[in-house]
Amino acid sequence: MFKSNILFLILFLSFPLSSWALIKKIKTDEIQKEKIFEENKISKFIDKEESQNLGEESNFPVKNIRQNKLTEIKISKDKAVKSTQNIKSGFYLNFATGYSSLKNYDVYNTSTNKVTWDDRYTKLGRSFEIGLGYDFGKVRTEISYVQENGRFDEYLTYFNNRITKIDKDRGKLHKDFYIINSYYDFRDGKKLSPYIGLGLGFVNSSQDSAPYIPKYLRQVFVVQLKSGFSYKISGKNSIYIEGFWRDANSHTTNDGLGTPYIYEAKNGFDSSGLQIGFRKII
Repeated sequence: MFKSNILFLILFLSFPLSSWALIKKIKTDEIQKEKIFEENKISKFIDKEESQNLGEESNFPVKNIRQNKLTEIKISKDKAVKSTQNIKSGFYLNFATGYSSLKNYDVYNTSTNKVTWDDRYTKLGRSFEIGLGYDFGKVRTEISYVQENGRFDEYLTYFNNRITKIDKDRGKLHKDFYIINSYYDFRDGKKLSPYIGLGLGFVNSSQDSAPYIPKYLRQVFVVQLKSGFSYKISGKNSIYIEGFWRDANSHTTNDGLGTPYIYEAKNGFDSSGLQIGFRKII
């Protein structure tokens, strides 16, 4: 009985203390929340004041900072676009036409290595060129197709010194060149600029038959050298005049009579000449 009364007394006294502690904790939590709220409010106010002061001190409205960032992004994009356009603007097309001097050449019997006859040209040939290139600055690289047309009119047979004339419907010469060229412009970006060029490729040559001379049809390597002047008539357009020299490897053929003999034009189908052209950036 006595123990029960003591237990009741303890519970009776501890209840108010627990209640008071709970109430105090709740009040403390509320005070803490209110304190945090006030601190956040003060912090936001200070940040706002600092932003306004920054804008006032720099004489630059805060909202213009965003505009500046957008402007910077736009400028960056414009630079990227401009860079891409500059890369594209390096490509160009060129067209040229002119005359080529077709060289006379001796034909050798390969079994004896002795010259047998001499093919002779009496007229200049016609030259046409089209190319696609890229301008890196002072250096240009270009792929070109060149066509030459002409004819040889007579040949000299050495063992009897006899000259044979060729009919107009025979002896036609046609050459297709496929060449990779590299050029160096000495005054890049100027109105007038001299340049030099070197090209490597191959030529497909075809020459009609003549009396006692077989038809030639061969593909051989060719080296091309050029030098000239270009004149810029506008930002994207230029005209130029150039001289060229095309050196083809030797051609071989049979005599067209069914014999086993092979004949070689050691210096045949070479040409040099002059042409004028137009170059356009695309």
